[in-house]
Amino acid sequence: MLKSFRIIGFFLFFLWNAFSYGQIEITLRKSFIDSLKNRVTISIDYQIVKAHPKPNPADKDGDLHIAGIGKHMGLPMVAEIMNAKDYPAALKIVHGYEGAGNTITIIGAWRIWCEHAAKGEHQYQGGEFPDIINSNPSHVFEIHPVTKIGVIDLTKSIRPIIGFMYKDADAAFAKYLNTRCKIEPDKRMVKITTYGVGYNYAEFWIGILDTKQKVVEDGRFIYCKVLDNDRKIICERMKMAFPKNTDAENQVSILKRGDLLHVVGIPRIDLSEISDRVTYSGNNPGMLDLPLPVEMIIVAVLK
Repeated sequence: MLKSFRIIGFFLFFLWNAFSYGQIEITLRKSFIDSLKNRVTISIDYQIVKAHPKPNPADKDGDLHIAGIGKHMGLPMVAEIMNAKDYPAALKIVHGYEGAGNTITIIGAWRIWCEHAAKGEHQYQGGEFPDIINSNPSHVFEIHPVTKIGVIDLTKSIRPIIGFMYKDADAAFAKYLNTRCKIEPDKRMVKITTYGVGYNYAEFWIGILDTKQKVVEDGRFIYCKVLDNDRKIICERMKMAFPKNTDAENQVSILKRGDLLHVVGIPRIDLSEISDRVTYSGNNPGMLDLPLPVEMIIVAVLK
């Protein structure tokens, strides 16, 4: 009997350690969360350290990855240009700045997501992080997709990726909606403990829920229901972010409550919801242990 208890105890200890090892911790400044929670995009003076020599082929997503250091960011980060092969002027700028040590302004959708962070890692904003030695360092912060680099406007690059197979909506949203999360705030910082999830570029339908769309300086936010390709509802309500002047933003701007749109999106942590959970957790501590709050950046409308 004692031996059985020891075996069970060892097994539970092993599971607990495996569970803990899979976690990723992100600690952000409260002021940083507040600065982004109602914004679609971010503008950063960016030092390009390493970039892909050429864009990914279309069947690998067609992006160009640009790893670097953002002024005042305090986190390792990567910027990604969609459909990059069609923008040689932008590629020339990227490789001209690569490794030069000076900065260039990059604007695009901010994105915090644990797709490319190492399991068991703690990314602390303002802390030290390893030197960047390739175009895909371990990171949780991205500018993806880029809408402008220097003087090159890239909003028209945010469109369907011809030749790429998008992720299935049912599989993708099952991951998005069931990722665990623990929030631990203190006076200045907020620690988010969660898990790595991929599934970039998911294909799905949205049904407009808002009677009035929330238009902001750099785009718009709209609450929608999410449907798969069979028009089956897979999420009753989720916030969608549309970067300004993109084809997706232009098309959704004329829709009304109840209308449907066939789209491609990429997930990011909903910092507005993180902020609200921290604010209201004094009266309801359980809010800090709810599933990871997710919103989608809409990057294409499918015909």
